[in-house]
Amino acid sequence: MNTNEVHVHPLSELDPLGYLPCRVAHSRKVMKGEDKSFASPGVQWRGVSFDAFGLFDGHGGKDAAEHCADRFVPALIEALDAAGPSPPETDPEDVFEDRIANALVAAFATVDQEFLGKDIHSGATATIVCVNGRRVHSAAVGDSLATLDCGHGVSAVRLTPEHRLDTSAAERKRIEDAGGEVRATAFEEGKPVGPLRVWPGGLAVSRSIGDRDGKRGGVSSEPEVSSLIVPDSQPGFRLVLASDGLWDAVTVKQAAQCGVKLGTGPCAAALCKLAQKQKDNRDDITVLVADYLAGGSDKSPLTNRPPWKTELEVQWPLGRRRYDPAPCASARRSTRMEGEAEAERVEREAIEAARARARDVDETTKANARRLAELEEYTRSKA
Repeated sequence: MNTNEVHVHPLSELDPLGYLPCRVAHSRKVMKGEDKSFASPGVQWRGVSFDAFGLFDGHGGKDAAEHCADRFVPALIEALDAAGPSPPETDPEDVFEDRIANALVAAFATVDQEFLGKDIHSGATATIVCVNGRRVHSAAVGDSLATLDCGHGVSAVRLTPEHRLDTSAAERKRIEDAGGEVRATAFEEGKPVGPLRVWPGGLAVSRSIGDRDGKRGGVSSEPEVSSLIVPDSQPGFRLVLASDGLWDAVTVKQAAQCGVKLGTGPCAAALCKLAQKQKDNRDDITVLVADYLAGGSDKSPLTNRPPWKTELEVQWPLGRRRYDPAPCASARRSTRMEGEAEAERVEREAIEAARARARDVDETTKANARRLAELEEYTRSKA
């Protein structure tokens, strides 16, 4: 997708607030050539048009990352279909949103098993984000992250976790319970040196695609899935997917501040440059920015200020914590349409009231003019 190209959703004319135009940009610094990514706005499934983005940081070669980039969208469509026919007289978007979380988990399993079947000694992190209107679902394994930013004082949020053994006691326990060993690569003077790793395999992350040796040590391809609805009060929003080449160098807050005044392409390029400036980085750096704009001609989704500040609530991880049910796509669409209809009614009434006042003023002006003419005529008759 060209950096300047804006993808317009089929429902944007009917519901412009709910289905924002999207612009995508990539920026890369290639060292090993093991990072891969894709941007697929307008993926079609049973009448639903959704956007899918993916980023994969390979290790042990680029084979696993290339396999992920090629296979994830088809695997996701297959997983959505696997749940069977859509219930009759059900809104297609409601069916999609009901299935997408489980479909993401199934797609990760499929892509992983396909690659393991190739018997290639390679692996990759995987971060996937799917957007349907203002509903955002994310799934990830490894330490590449996705974030969402609305700007204007609303804190940018992480959509995906990082499965690093150094930072997650829960993941260390899961690996050990599965029979794997967690330890550093080397020791100096009795102290561990370098990151904790899974053995066998020697990975610093506890979840990935591929990595046949690591799978014997408890490394999993099951992602953690999150969901978020961007409030209608936010004019637009920005997604950033990036490999650890960025996140090892900058925080989520620093990344948000870096791009706050920049358009889509310049933001991606600036984040890539910032990572190189902040750290002597010999790793691949890949940054994917997807901007959802209030208007197709906007430079950035952070241009327009919302009427009030809203905190973003990420439901994560889905399936393991209990959350209040999110309003379905058709209900959100109906609410917006009713709100627009009410706004149009109020506007019509205001226009009619203004016209009525103008007519009253006009009639009063005419009456005063008649009285003035009568007075002048009377004055002349007396003279």
